[in-house]
Amino acid sequence: MSTKKKVAVICASVSSALLLFSLFLLPLIVRNQAVKILKETTGRKVQIKTVAINPFTLTVTISGVRVEDPAATAPLLVLDSLRVSLSSASLFRRALIIDEFAIDAPAISFARRAANTYSFTDIIERQKAKPQQKSEGTFRFSINNISINNGSIDFDDQATVSGKLHTVRNLMVTLPFISNIPYLAESSTDPKLSAVINGAPFSFGGKVKPFSRSRETSVTLKIDQLELPRYMAYLPGKVPVGLSTGTLTTDCQINYKISADTRPELTISGLLKLNSLQANWSDGTPLLKLPALQVKAARLAVFARQFDFDAILLDGLELFASRDKKGIWMYSRLLPTTPQTLPPQPSVPQKSAEKNKSPGFSVAKLVLNGAALHFSDALPPGGFTAIVSDIDLTATDLSNATSKLAAYELSMLIDNQATLTSDGNLSLIPLTATASAELSNLGLQKAWPYLAQFLTAPVTGNLSAAVEATYTKENGVTVSNGTLEVSGLSAHYGSKEGFELALLRVAGACFSQKENRAGIDDIQLSKGSIALSKEADGRISLLSLLRNNTAAAAPAKTAVSNRPAAVKKPLTWDLKQFRLDRCNASFTDKSREEKPYFTLTNSTISLSNLQGPNFKPARLKFTGTLNKATPLKASGLLTPLPFRYMGDINVRSLQIRDFEDYFPDELNVFVLSGAFDSAMSVDISLKEGKPVGSFSGSSGIRSFHTVDAVAEEDLLKWESLQLDRIQGTLEPFSLSIAEVALNNIYSRIVVRKDGTLNLQNLMAQPKGQGARDKRQEEGVTEQGSKEIILKTEAIALTGGVKNDGSPTGTKAAIKIGKVSVQAGTIAFSDRHLPQTFNSTFYNLGGRVSGLSSETATLAEVDLRGNLENHSPLQITGKINPLRDDLFVDLKVAFTDIDLSPVTPYSSTYLGYTVEKGKLFLNLKYLIDKKTLTSENRVFIDQFTFGEKVASEKATSLPVRLAVALLKDRKGEIHLDLPVTGRTDDPTFSVWGVVWQVFKNLIVKAATSPFALLSSMAGNGQDFSSIPFEHGRSVITLNEQQKLSALAKVLADRPGIKMEIKGYVEREKDAEGFRREQLQQKLRSEKFLLLARNRQLKEGVTAAEMQILPEETSALLTSVYKKEKFPKPRNAVGLVKELPDDEMRKLIIANIVVGDQELQGLAHERSTAVINYLVTKGGLPAQRLFQKNDDILKAPATEGAVRSRVEFNAIAQ
Repeated sequence: MSTKKKVAVICASVSSALLLFSLFLLPLIVRNQAVKILKETTGRKVQIKTVAINPFTLTVTISGVRVEDPAATAPLLVLDSLRVSLSSASLFRRALIIDEFAIDAPAISFARRAANTYSFTDIIERQKAKPQQKSEGTFRFSINNISINNGSIDFDDQATVSGKLHTVRNLMVTLPFISNIPYLAESSTDPKLSAVINGAPFSFGGKVKPFSRSRETSVTLKIDQLELPRYMAYLPGKVPVGLSTGTLTTDCQINYKISADTRPELTISGLLKLNSLQANWSDGTPLLKLPALQVKAARLAVFARQFDFDAILLDGLELFASRDKKGIWMYSRLLPTTPQTLPPQPSVPQKSAEKNKSPGFSVAKLVLNGAALHFSDALPPGGFTAIVSDIDLTATDLSNATSKLAAYELSMLIDNQATLTSDGNLSLIPLTATASAELSNLGLQKAWPYLAQFLTAPVTGNLSAAVEATYTKENGVTVSNGTLEVSGLSAHYGSKEGFELALLRVAGACFSQKENRAGIDDIQLSKGSIALSKEADGRISLLSLLRNNTAAAAPAKTAVSNRPAAVKKPLTWDLKQFRLDRCNASFTDKSREEKPYFTLTNSTISLSNLQGPNFKPARLKFTGTLNKATPLKASGLLTPLPFRYMGDINVRSLQIRDFEDYFPDELNVFVLSGAFDSAMSVDISLKEGKPVGSFSGSSGIRSFHTVDAVAEEDLLKWESLQLDRIQGTLEPFSLSIAEVALNNIYSRIVVRKDGTLNLQNLMAQPKGQGARDKRQEEGVTEQGSKEIILKTEAIALTGGVKNDGSPTGTKAAIKIGKVSVQAGTIAFSDRHLPQTFNSTFYNLGGRVSGLSSETATLAEVDLRGNLENHSPLQITGKINPLRDDLFVDLKVAFTDIDLSPVTPYSSTYLGYTVEKGKLFLNLKYLIDKKTLTSENRVFIDQFTFGEKVASEKATSLPVRLAVALLKDRKGEIHLDLPVTGRTDDPTFSVWGVVWQVFKNLIVKAATSPFALLSSMAGNGQDFSSIPFEHGRSVITLNEQQKLSALAKVLADRPGIKMEIKGYVEREKDAEGFRREQLQQKLRSEKFLLLARNRQLKEGVTAAEMQILPEETSALLTSVYKKEKFPKPRNAVGLVKELPDDEMRKLIIANIVVGDQELQGLAHERSTAVINYLVTKGGLPAQRLFQKNDDILKAPATEGAVRSRVEFNAIAQ
């Protein structure tokens, strides 16, 4: 056999052997080794049914591969066949080149038993435990025709709560090649993947260059109705929200490209759909329902951060929003309970400004159809629910590109009642917007749960509004054509009270943020009514609508900034027209016992051109009717701040009785009628919180009628009191009235049975106050009265005018041109007498002209009237009661007053009737510079008492004597009662003093008649007694003058008789009597001596002898010698001669003075007085009576002379 043949045989043999080895032996070896290696690698039981090797095609086919899972019944991996075909090009390419890699019917079954723990986790751990081999260069490969056919995957997720089984069926994967060989790496491959994942078809296809330098990938991702609830368990963390339904459908094109020279690019386009999506909270309550969402992406450049959409369509979206009783929103449950703290990240420098660029987006069309919002809030009392349905939104060209303008239209239905529509345009960069909105028929009562913390009762009504608005960065917000309308507005509060308003309309509202200016064309309130009351505690019932929150919210803490606050331009605003039409109001004052009730009907108010904050005068008009009878009107200009009103105020027929409950509680007067009219023009403002300004016009009170609340009798009434042409200012106060006219006035003064005046109790007084006030009205005390009597020459008085001591303040300028009174009547009744006394003053009228507070201006006074239509009264003169110091120069003439009608008084208090008499008064009063000078001349003619009347109240004083003392021989009584004093004396009242003086005069006439007679004589002497020198009965020269004055007074008082009584003082009169006896003996001795010497003048008596000093010693010696008492003698028995003093002492000591001598001295004194009054005074002896009394009786006046003669006057 040749060598070639041998070589050929050998080659054939080797080839056959190799072929046989490859066909029979090698597959067994590969199978066994593969099973061994897989078992060592996985630690699992591995089965390979067959291994077939085709050496001609370099193909290896492995069938029946099974890898067991010891913890599960199903194997971990099952392969029907794995076919790998090696390319012969691998030898010369020096790379692994596989022409085909195909897997048929692979089935994988694994489970997740815990977090990050799977049924194959142990296999991975085995591989990590093996040492890693160091890579030796780049391993070149090219795998072609890769396919997976009819694959399936079962994934049992036991780590979830309920466990989930995920399946993949019909898995088909096709990949033409994958290679990193340079000439193939730049070629694109078209991978394809399809499967049914959990019943949802899934497909994936595209072009991929995974190993090229650019690494370009373009794939198509299609998912059809993938059920999303199955995958909620794989969200990171614990999510309180679950999906009950929802499918995902996609048809997307994804392109990815990356290279060393350019930035990576990832773009997505296509369609994404969500259908039947419903999200619920863990407790089953709904969160979101989305029947359909369709997103059409034109191009989403992820890395370039530019997202462009063709359309976003949402159909039937429903959102469920709620808040619990603690105020926690349901969305807060989506936030992590504890914030995650991330480790600090190193700062990465930005390569360009584009890194900070905001993402860009555009939506060609955004559509929201039939959306709804279900809102529930458990925080307010009673809770709040609302449904916003039929929400339709269409927006086009929405983008954040610069100056890109989008348009939108929005509409919705609120609680199946109110509608809201809006449309407009907006640009996001820069942010600009133009919008119009309209709200219709929104029920205000729906907001009650939120208002309950502020209000005590719900407010009802329907609100509609419309507005147009724009926004730009330069001008901010601008609002125009704003309208607001509320119909049926009402609320109830208090006790069946509340307010109702048929219509509230606001039109033409506008606002400019740039100018910070707001404006409203018109505000109208129509057909409204409100009922108010003042509660017993003083609260206004309307305020009861506001709830009193006892716990105020704590003020929020604000950060303190050191930067100065920006000066903000104040808001300017204007209101062109405010109108209130046909509105009514009622007010009940429950704080008053009678609960007065007032109504204001048919009220209209209009305000024009109201502006702020720098207010300008606004035109105001007001009309209304008070209590259905009193029209009220006002028209003028009103400035709210600072307040000023300049215009007219008219009131007609305001019934004073309606305000009777506001009269002081102490006022005992009933107002039966009275209507107040006023037409005034005012200009009033506030200056430092005080009203200032001026006023003018006229006012009056008509048909005024009051009665005494105690006796329910007429008190005061008049037909009209009118004040015309009034002008004045408030600060400083001034008042000018052209004319005051009082017509048909009637006043009734009554002394009640208890002795009180009806005027006295018009104001109720505390106990004990009345007596004090009475004394104050009289102006003087009893002691003061006595002092006044004693200080007058002719009852001249000093005193002052009442003054309250208040500061005078700024002088008020007051002028009253004319005050006229016509047809006045004053009725007087005294019912506390046994016989009622009545008298009426008629025809009271006259005028006072020229009243003014100017010092030099004096008003003319002329008032007239008649008592009982007979006795005239006239008051004339000049006065100025308005200047700082009162000026009065008045004359009062009241004549021919018949006194017989006063018999009820005289019978009751004097015990006698008045038979006849008339009274005439002539009074003059001058008050100047706070000095009062007055003349009160009283003339009573032929006053005569009549019969005596028994009365318990009659005085015990000798009133007849008093009258007799006052009445002259003509039957006239003349009294002159001048009063002087200071008007700034707070204890003085002129008429109180005059009356007190007159009363004291009568008392003094009865009790001290001689003091009265002394005052009539005008010399101030005391006529009640005549003093004598001790021991003497001779009337001195001064006393003779007094007796002459007394005789003259008595001569004019023929009705007076005198009782004369003599008195002595025992010790002093006895001593004086002895000395007087000595003097008489000396005079007798001289008388005898002159008679013996024939030197005695004819007619001279011993009592008239005057003892000269040089005669005293001789006469004393003669008297001493004639005395019979024992005398000192000398040794021879002769009477011794003694000095004059010794003789005088012995004579006086031996004169006996006993009761008989003193009685004689008293009698001599009274006899001496009577003789003088008869002989010198010319009085008839029949009017003088000598009366015996205790001669030692002390005088009534302490300190008076006891050696005296006293008089006692008695009436004839």
